[in-house]
Amino acid sequence: MRRSALCFAICVAVCAGIVTVPRTVAAPLPTPWLEHPESVWAAPVAPAEAEALRRFYALGPRGWRWFDAQGRARPVLAEALSVLAAAEDDGLHPADYQAHQLARAVGAALDAAPNAEAADVSALDVRLSVAMLRLLRDLHLGRVDPRRDGWKRRPATVVPDFAAVLHHALEAGRLASALQALRPAWPAYEALRATLPALRAQAARETRVALPVFRPGLRPGQSHPQARQVFERLRFLGELLGDAPASGDPDMYDPAWEPAVRRFQARHGLNDDGVIGPSTVAALNVPLWQRVRQVELSLERLRWMPFVPGRPLILVNVPMFRLWAYADATEAPVLESRVIVGRSGKHPTPSMMEELRYLVFRPYWNVPPSILREEELPRIEADPGYLQRHDKEVVAAASDHSPVVPFGAEALAGLRAGSLRLRQKPGPANALGAVKFMMPNDEAIYLHDTPSRGLFLRERRDFSHGCVRVQEPAALATWLLRDQPPWNAQRVAAAMRDDAAASQYVRLESPVSVALVYLTAWAEAAGAPVRFADDVYRRDAPLARALQPRRAGR
Repeated sequence: MRRSALCFAICVAVCAGIVTVPRTVAAPLPTPWLEHPESVWAAPVAPAEAEALRRFYALGPRGWRWFDAQGRARPVLAEALSVLAAAEDDGLHPADYQAHQLARAVGAALDAAPNAEAADVSALDVRLSVAMLRLLRDLHLGRVDPRRDGWKRRPATVVPDFAAVLHHALEAGRLASALQALRPAWPAYEALRATLPALRAQAARETRVALPVFRPGLRPGQSHPQARQVFERLRFLGELLGDAPASGDPDMYDPAWEPAVRRFQARHGLNDDGVIGPSTVAALNVPLWQRVRQVELSLERLRWMPFVPGRPLILVNVPMFRLWAYADATEAPVLESRVIVGRSGKHPTPSMMEELRYLVFRPYWNVPPSILREEELPRIEADPGYLQRHDKEVVAAASDHSPVVPFGAEALAGLRAGSLRLRQKPGPANALGAVKFMMPNDEAIYLHDTPSRGLFLRERRDFSHGCVRVQEPAALATWLLRDQPPWNAQRVAAAMRDDAAASQYVRLESPVSVALVYLTAWAEAAGAPVRFADDVYRRDAPLARALQPRRAGR
């Protein structure tokens, strides 16, 4: 049933206003349906959902919750059917909540009046409660376990009493308000959610023609027989306004259109050089249904992330290779930086939320055992001068104060056995650069500077072993220490210089939340353009499959 048809059915239910049952039967709900709700839901019901269902009925008067004692539909029933049908506005599937089936069942019950059986009304009441409790939970916590999408553990969050939330919303007749309160408070969530209707409508109108690849690229002022297809596509996407080029040549890349090309490139994580090359054409060739899916998946990923307003936040969006720093996550970012993340396939950066607690200026790099074994040992064995040229040394333990072990056959054997460690001294060649930002976690992931500055110019920046390299480390350190005098930009610069003291630890007076997230669609605030990124870790398709509707019920 289409959304409009479902809304019509709801209106019919409200206007009819009554589902009657035999007048002598205004009875409480049959207990077995509360103990085994799957018998009326006709699909699996998780233990937590079943417990919330029993609690929901225990909180109210004994009997039905969506119908009165005479079997008449309460006005809030129409609102319930509306919010279930509107689950798609949050990137969820109405089928997961049996929205269409419930609307038909309500209509059938109305048609059967005044001969509807009490048992049928009871079953319908329970089904409506299961659906609403499930929707509340999915909106607040997400439909899928985040560990299926790269999180090593579920982010810590406060789980509301969904039974109490639904009870109070039903009594007040304000279900939509309860749902809004449970949606993620991330500004990006509402911004992305607001784009879905128009994006879906645009995708439905789309007729796609694969665009050609211009090698080495089409530049402003140049002409090509197929150039007009590119600009027709840009016009359809809303990036380009105007008609034919002023020159009168419909195949020319009019220089006046270059800003539109640059905007499109920036919005899709490309180098915004205005040249229509292979990567720009590839982004233009992505069908809009895929962009719709990216928005839906980002809404789900945002549902996993706890939101704490009023606190500073560093957010790293891995597939966009970007970092944003916020004094308050409800406000505009105060700092933006390119980043380098873990290499796809072998060393992906995990998704996590941690607390950044201290900085280390001019750090040692204690080489992780896996890198030592797979990369460093072969180099050491092949080149006796490797350690000295790269300012590396053998030590007894992973500590700045660990004594140095003279290199020789015994030291090499200790490295092979894992009883000794390898570290790199502070300096211009140090892999961590001049500062690292520490957020203790089981994965040993942190943010840091890097001497490999040229890699930040690449469009795709997954080159690390999992940690996040920051293009603007001095700006980030200055912002983090802004309320800790005498730290300022000058002192940060001095602490990062090559002639500074060996290492300097600075603990933050107030830890700062760090979110490493995987969002291939992102909008900073309402009205802001949606940014899209390539699915560098190939996580979108598995999550889309996991979000497919659960086994269909009645």
